[in-house]
Amino acid sequence: MRGIMLSVGMTLAALAALSALALTAEPGTAAGNAFHFKVSGQGAEAGWSTCPFKELPEPNVVCTDTFLFAVDQAVLDNGTRFSDKFLFIDQFSFKFDRKGNFVFLSETFGFAGGADVTLSVDRKLTNASASATLLLTTCTPDRRGNVTCSDGPGTVSGSWTGQGDLQRVNDFSVFVSKGFKDVFRVNGTLRNASTSAQIDGSAVPGTQFFGDIFDLTFGEVFVCHGGC
Repeated sequence: MRGIMLSVGMTLAALAALSALALTAEPGTAAGNAFHFKVSGQGAEAGWSTCPFKELPEPNVVCTDTFLFAVDQAVLDNGTRFSDKFLFIDQFSFKFDRKGNFVFLSETFGFAGGADVTLSVDRKLTNASASATLLLTTCTPDRRGNVTCSDGPGTVSGSWTGQGDLQRVNDFSVFVSKGFKDVFRVNGTLRNASTSAQIDGSAVPGTQFFGDIFDLTFGEVFVCHGGC
């Protein structure tokens, strides 16, 4: 079960990264493309949400989901390699209207590597910490649904405390829908963890719904068949 939870957590983080990077592409370039994301080494990840997990939120109640991910090495879709620490943050706000329609409100995301990131993970995966100075991009829609983005400097930090036993994971999964195909493989060791994190000195809002400290390799290919 925990291996499945890790795969879900890693997929969320990776897809968030892919989505964030896709926002920087020119309109229409994402359609029909295959996006790749790889990481390896020690690291930690976590996710939080301000909304309940078993039911849709009440109409017009704003939900904020936050994902934090840090690792020794990473390779992004455009071939950029971070062989000396990598950190990614994504915070996404949305709501549902009275008809049940999803409404995007805002997204803030950013990533950094090398000297801009500090990452510490002990050998037994019982404690981890990460921090970064990075460029944060915030995107919001206007009343017509046109999305505009702006950049600004920011800071991110997080700490993890391991809980429970070490667990071995070796998983290969494929998700297919009409619009996309997602294939990922993960192999390594992890420990569940409680987490706290801050963005620009403010605590990440919501309840943690996953968190772990890991030593693993992970690779993902996301193939878009339409205008996703």
